[in-house]
Amino acid sequence: MVINPKVEMMPTEEKVELILQRFRKNLRWALEKSSFYKKKYNGLDIHAEDIKTLSDIRKLPVTTRDELIQASAFDLLTGPLSQTLRFNRTISGLYRGFTADDIARNIDIAIRPLASNDINKTSTLIICGNYSSQYLLDLHYAAEALGATVLPCNSVDAAIDVIGIFNATSLIISAKNLKTMIERNVDHLPPKIIVLIDNFQDTTLDEIEHHFHHPLAKVYMSKYFGFAGIIFTCEHNHVHVQDDYLYPEVVDNKLVITPLTFEAMPIIRFQTKLTASIDYKHTCECGRTFATIQLEK
Repeated sequence: MVINPKVEMMPTEEKVELILQRFRKNLRWALEKSSFYKKKYNGLDIHAEDIKTLSDIRKLPVTTRDELIQASAFDLLTGPLSQTLRFNRTISGLYRGFTADDIARNIDIAIRPLASNDINKTSTLIICGNYSSQYLLDLHYAAEALGATVLPCNSVDAAIDVIGIFNATSLIISAKNLKTMIERNVDHLPPKIIVLIDNFQDTTLDEIEHHFHHPLAKVYMSKYFGFAGIIFTCEHNHVHVQDDYLYPEVVDNKLVITPLTFEAMPIIRFQTKLTASIDYKHTCECGRTFATIQLEK
């Protein structure tokens, strides 16, 4: 299901204007408030008003993980710590801070892939994993916003017990934990399984899909940005990136992403290590106009 047709099916011309508007606002905010970007762009004569087309974005230097790892978290923050509701350490080792508005947007990002997989008020959903992870918190809140009954389970053992007791209809779980369930010959798995992935090179998912004889729904937990849903598979198993919130580019075959609405800690043109190609020309059969991407394993 498309939960927000106005945005998810937005015509290309409107989408481009929205991306440019948000990119300029984000860049302006970083230049004014982020000590990290003030230093990084010092002497480069960079102004938000100069970004008039998407191609202008490519004139800005990329930001690398090493730069962010070496920077102080306080240099990346755009305001006092008292305005930051949540801090977490991402899978890749980056510290990320979030304001109340950042968290609300993270949940909106997580809602869309769940809705595309028919998570709704009739769903009884198990979320299996370490609940100290913000990724699972955002997915939990997103599922509740969709009206689902959510059953948090911190371990595979707990999830196996809950499946039978509550006759769960849906399961959100990592590929590693799902493989463990399969190896234990669990009698009854929920009909809807959403796999959380943070590494596209992991062959575990291939083994699991071979076991089920069909592809499974996938939600990408961003190892860099600290939330889930930036990339997800739709009902037709195409991989989409939510480009109204995160603008994707491909530079030297690598995916470069700019979060367009980060308030606490803006990031401009972050260089991931994902080898990718992007298709903006074709609307997916699901009706979404999000960019469709191919990620190499």
